[in-house]
Amino acid sequence: MIRLLTLLLLVFSGGAHALESVTLQLKWRHQFQFAGYYAALDKGFYRDAGLQVTLLEATAATNVVEEVVSGRAQYGVGTSELVLAQRKAPVVALAVIFQHSPLILLAREDTIGNLHELAGQKVMIEAHAEELFAYLRQEGVAPESLQLLPHRQGIEDLISGKIAAMSAYSTTEPYLLRRARIRTMEFSPRAVGIDFYGDNLFTSAQELRLYPERAKAFRAATLRGWEYAMKHPEEIIALILARYNSQGLDRNMLAFEANRTAQLMQADLVEMGYMNPGRWQHIADVYADLGLMPRSKLPEGFLYSNVERHLPAWLTPTAAMAGLVILLLSLLVYRNVHLSRRLKREFAVSEEANRQLAQKLTEVQELQSRLKEQAIRDGLTGLFNRRYLDETLPRELARAKRQGYPLAVIMLDVDHFKKINDTYGHPGGDELLKSLGAVFRDGAREGDISCRYGGEEFVIVLPHMGIDAALMRAEKWRKEVEATQVKHDDFSMRFTISAGVSGYPDHANDHEGLIQGADRALYAAKGAGRNCVACFVPDANSRPA
Repeated sequence: MIRLLTLLLLVFSGGAHALESVTLQLKWRHQFQFAGYYAALDKGFYRDAGLQVTLLEATAATNVVEEVVSGRAQYGVGTSELVLAQRKAPVVALAVIFQHSPLILLAREDTIGNLHELAGQKVMIEAHAEELFAYLRQEGVAPESLQLLPHRQGIEDLISGKIAAMSAYSTTEPYLLRRARIRTMEFSPRAVGIDFYGDNLFTSAQELRLYPERAKAFRAATLRGWEYAMKHPEEIIALILARYNSQGLDRNMLAFEANRTAQLMQADLVEMGYMNPGRWQHIADVYADLGLMPRSKLPEGFLYSNVERHLPAWLTPTAAMAGLVILLLSLLVYRNVHLSRRLKREFAVSEEANRQLAQKLTEVQELQSRLKEQAIRDGLTGLFNRRYLDETLPRELARAKRQGYPLAVIMLDVDHFKKINDTYGHPGGDELLKSLGAVFRDGAREGDISCRYGGEEFVIVLPHMGIDAALMRAEKWRKEVEATQVKHDDFSMRFTISAGVSGYPDHANDHEGLIQGADRALYAAKGAGRNCVACFVPDANSRPA
């Protein structure tokens, strides 16, 4: 009887219906970035869901949101900019595919050592890359200080040196530069806690309203495809080479992209498709900080809420079959209702577990960002620390030698700092050091490197600056500090600094020589009565007591 019932249901319901045709608008041309969709097609996951799916490539001129909202495509692959688009276009985020955005700033290592060096340089940034602008601002690099150029969707200008950096995907362009034997620097917004989602599956509010079951089936089949693709990357790479290789990619590049994609998806830690409302709110807040949208809560309906059925789909017969089978189904319904209730309880527990895991993952990522920052920053002054200086100064000097420009080093020290600590206590000394850090930070140019060297000593590295200009800069800081009053409790503290200056190529050809020269000049300033600036003299071998 049950076999007969199953046959009747197949004949009168699913078996009699043709596949529904839908279109998915990709955000770029075919590559491993869309592996899950290829797998869902090739393995029949879409067909099993009753869908005939067409994939459309995109160009630089394609507006994916417009394609979906207009109905030319029913589904699309979009960036985190969906949270901006939803204010004007009724879109719904169905699932997150990449837990982290692949968007980075890519630069040649032999040209750019840190973000501050981009000031005044030519940089190609693609449209809709607001997370990069937020990153630059948070790092103290004003986008207005860059020579921004339209993105030409290629790496040739970076290879030839026509530009200093470009926006890129961490999954693709770094491989092309490596293949050209060019070492690169990758700057990711995640380094400062700006953690956007990457590729997101979305649809229009109209599609979801008119065809909720189709949207649900498309989402589920897509996630099955992604799970398969990430477990069988070599198989999908072969599939891309055979059927989807419109860009003429090679196997090695696709393997690189597959590996980087796995790192961004984190499928071993986060459930495929999982969306954290808190992460989306963070993204919306970043856009609000950039002035692109008002600060507000995410609108209702922007994030897809999938309420699972707990009865098998075949227990929802069509109206024509209802009278015929209702008596035969009664026992099965009774049995499955109890089963579904048990599954519902178990399912509720599992969702909760995924939520807690995702929350912990977010906390770990934030901790990693803070730890990375702490590793190179002095916690008291906010300046770079000695470790960062030791790593950066050799690279800065090597670049100065290659490109033929001068570089100066200023070492500064607080006069009679022990007496200040004895008088006002260590909290007073800390307030003084913090104010001094602010002076050096605010008075630095883009590209200067301000470091707390240790205790009350500071070192400032000044690329593109000769000795005379560096002496003037140090004297300016000395006068500014001399005129400064630092408030601590009910007291106002006054203090002075001494400074020593050395430079390349005048005094040294290696980073150790530059530091030693500045140190010896500093001690000369101390010996001359303090509260003054001294330049390194190569034959001055003795340090004052």
